[in-house]
Amino acid sequence: MSASTTQIPGYITGTWAVDAIHSDVAYSLKHLGLAKTRGSFTSFTGEIVTAENILDSAVSIEIDASSVASGFGPRDEHIKSGDFFDVANHPTIVFKSTGIRENDGDYLIDGQLTWREKTVPVTLEAEFAGIGPNPSNDNVDTIGVSAVATINRRDFGIGTEGNGFLSEKAKIVIEIQAARQS
Repeated sequence: MSASTTQIPGYITGTWAVDAIHSDVAYSLKHLGLAKTRGSFTSFTGEIVTAENILDSAVSIEIDASSVASGFGPRDEHIKSGDFFDVANHPTIVFKSTGIRENDGDYLIDGQLTWREKTVPVTLEAEFAGIGPNPSNDNVDTIGVSAVATINRRDFGIGTEGNGFLSEKAKIVIEIQAARQS
């Protein structure tokens, strides 16, 4: 089933650059099986290409793994170490879409997540928030998208197997605002 762009108010085609100042890439996972620990990445770039048919659109994002910020400096340094992200040897995390599907009015963005030299298929559950002019940026057309995925940190060789301190499942929450470039 193909999506009709007329179902999406204001939908237009184009190439959009992610506005990192007004976007967020965050994660959460359970610590000790009791409570969630959270953090985010403060440095990332990305591009969205909207096609005539939204299902033919594409998304890519590149995250600077060393920009992880949990709110506690010593923990951030430990996360950056070889025990977890190993940012000295694996500085980037890359997601590239391979397809988009409809899902009850929202969308599933299938793609490949590459991290620590491992590429794993990941599906983002995405909500298209809309398109409109940004009055604080010369009324440039701006798009908003929210997405959520759950990954297994062990798929990327992060942390030890059976680590009782951290769950193997991590939730990724992405809030994107992007400005139309063309």
